[in-house]
Amino acid sequence: MADIDFITDLSKGIFQITLGDNPLAVSGNRALMNHFEITFLTKTRTFILNNQYITDSYGGNASDFIDKPQVLNNIQGIATAIATSIDLTVQCILDNQPGNIPDTEKLLSAELISLDVVNEVVAATIEVHPVQYESNEALRLNLPIIKL
Repeated sequence: MADIDFITDLSKGIFQITLGDNPLAVSGNRALMNHFEITFLTKTRTFILNNQYITDSYGGNASDFIDKPQVLNNIQGIATAIATSIDLTVQCILDNQPGNIPDTEKLLSAELISLDVVNEVVAATIEVHPVQYESNEALRLNLPIIKL
């Protein structure tokens, strides 16, 4: 099943989501980028089923790591929280990645490149490394993380 083609953009100082050239489907490196972004922002959950606590640990849980007073007090704390969330996101994707998808949609690793504060909004630049690139261009996400 194809993923929807969406693009996040912070270039004008505000967070925008737009549909790409093919709003109905996306594949390859773009699908991997979308998958990484959604997983990074997904919260892990605990719920009760038949009187038992069940934990759904899928997700990067970024908001839980970052949205704490002791983290928000300094940029190093935010960077550490984001790096932890990236590591969790990578592990979740690798653990759940089907073997039958193309190498252009398979994740190899990801890393935090930089943090920028613009108009009191902290934005993270994250580089995603697929098993196979479709071009020589680096795959980078520029995500708004939190408004200070």
